[in-house]
Amino acid sequence: MLYMKSTGLLSIMSVFCLLAQAQIPNSGFESWTSLGSYEVPDQWGNMNSATESSGVYTTLKGSPGATGNYYIKLTTKDVKGVITPGVIVSGQLNSATWLPESGFPFNQRVESLIGKYQFMGYGNDVATIAAWLTRWNPVLHRRDTVANLWRNTSGMIHVWTGFSIPFAYQSTETPDTAIIMISSSSHTPVKNSFIWVDDLNFDGMATSVQRIEPFGNVSIFPSLSGNEISISFSSKISCSGNLIIFDISGKIVYHAEVMIKAGDNVIRTNPVNVRPLTGMYFIQLETSAGLLTRKFMINR
Repeated sequence: MLYMKSTGLLSIMSVFCLLAQAQIPNSGFESWTSLGSYEVPDQWGNMNSATESSGVYTTLKGSPGATGNYYIKLTTKDVKGVITPGVIVSGQLNSATWLPESGFPFNQRVESLIGKYQFMGYGNDVATIAAWLTRWNPVLHRRDTVANLWRNTSGMIHVWTGFSIPFAYQSTETPDTAIIMISSSSHTPVKNSFIWVDDLNFDGMATSVQRIEPFGNVSIFPSLSGNEISISFSSKISCSGNLIIFDISGKIVYHAEVMIKAGDNVIRTNPVNVRPLTGMYFIQLETSAGLLTRKFMINR
């Protein structure tokens, strides 16, 4: 009987340790490292090292936090004529493309990302909160998305306010990695836009095993001149979204807000806003239902 109780206790402790290890690193932004003229939040990639030579820092420590001593302040600033957003990633950040390169080990099918924030976007600018749960595919030698979330802020909030953003699951698999990315601006950054964040956490457990695929039958058709790109797809829901085309260096060459209807859709880029393209590109459609990304080639 004593052996059974001990075994049960060890099992409970093992589960508790697994849960504790799988949570978001430095989720309350209490731990910072000084690098001389600036500080960085531990275990969060950021832009400070890339902007240090200009004496400009888009990631700063704020105090006091919503709870605890500190929080993180992300602000879009002018860095030698380049309007640069404050971006953090729970892992490694590519300071040239402003995109995440890696995350942290995580193996739970959680329901949502929660936390507290304050924010304000100048002009039409918005802050962005995004996250991905992924799993390495040993057969195809690639990283597959298990679930993702994406939210653009609206208006302004100047008091600490809680948020909860649900994951949209595209797979029944269990993830092995999580990535969180927060930016003070969207794809057209405006100086002085900001977002302050504290107390991040994952909440709930996704119980559904249904495979959710909001988009299907995806095809991309570049015109012969390279001046127009068309993307056709089917959607399970009606929603708004952002359509972005970027090159292999991460430079955005086209961005537009689009409306998506349930059923078949065809979206054409405006040839007035797109220069003739050639080479490898990526097209990305961001919506509340999910994130669609495809690679395509233009040969001229």
